[in-house]
Amino acid sequence: MTTNWKVQARYVDPELAAMQVLSPRITLDDLAAARELERTLATQTTRSADDVEIVELAAKRRDGSTLPLRLYRSTRWQRSTLPVLLFIHGGSFVTGGLHSEDNRCIHYAREAQVAVIAVDYRLAPEHPFPAAIEDCQDALEWIVEHAPALGCDPSRVALGGLSAGGCLAAGMALWTAEHPSISPVFAMLLFPVLDARLETASVNELTDTPVLIADTAHRLWSLYLTDGPVPPLASPALAPDVSGFPPTLMITAQFDPLRDEGLAFATRLASAGVPVDLHHFGRGFHSFDSFDATRLGLECLDIQVRALQRALAP
Repeated sequence: MTTNWKVQARYVDPELAAMQVLSPRITLDDLAAARELERTLATQTTRSADDVEIVELAAKRRDGSTLPLRLYRSTRWQRSTLPVLLFIHGGSFVTGGLHSEDNRCIHYAREAQVAVIAVDYRLAPEHPFPAAIEDCQDALEWIVEHAPALGCDPSRVALGGLSAGGCLAAGMALWTAEHPSISPVFAMLLFPVLDARLETASVNELTDTPVLIADTAHRLWSLYLTDGPVPPLASPALAPDVSGFPPTLMITAQFDPLRDEGLAFATRLASAGVPVDLHHFGRGFHSFDSFDATRLGLECLDIQVRALQRALAP
């Protein structure tokens, strides 16, 4: 059965419904156009932040090439040693960059008393799996190594990601479980892509939702993956064991094609004994917290800030 969005739309939060009309949906029919639209929208909505210092950093990939990072740090805590959040942007693995989540990273740095470092991972299809997660691994190792020089505490590191970035953050949690020298204390998965099997009801039925539609959720996997078996680091829902995950915040929304895989993964984590805070937003849609001028969007961001504060407290 296909969801009739004209019928379901009346259940969407009215403020969100009004805001999303102003934001064109990004599809993957034309990748160059999608990238240009994403950059334009991000640039148009980025706000200044005089109270948050933003510093461009350069880490190294394993092949020796430069891996760009961006550090956000509130000027209120310049002399403090802060915990650090590695935040991974969304964009279906194929769009986005350091510009994509400036507002979100600024908000975390300002409100959660945390240093935020965003990573400019390589994009598919030019760089399919495992390029993106290798970049995230290299970024995390660089952050831990250089934490003292950055005024950060290497023992208080969190992973966070939005949409495709949530998939990469979950893959990172699986990877660090096998590399005990790096032990993130928290994971924040926001509307995450998780399951390449594409078998859930929501990923097949929500065909006309705001921001993200089922067709895009299907197409992104064909752009991200090459032929052959799909490893759990690419599709964390396939992991046979998730017990090594750090405590996790999971955010899902009713009108998001990715809804069911997020809910299922949160259930798996809880069943494996991982502390999980699941916040499912009825009347929300994919990445609705980007509309932080709305009450529901700000409520969702506040939940994330409080979770970071609890998890990363000394």
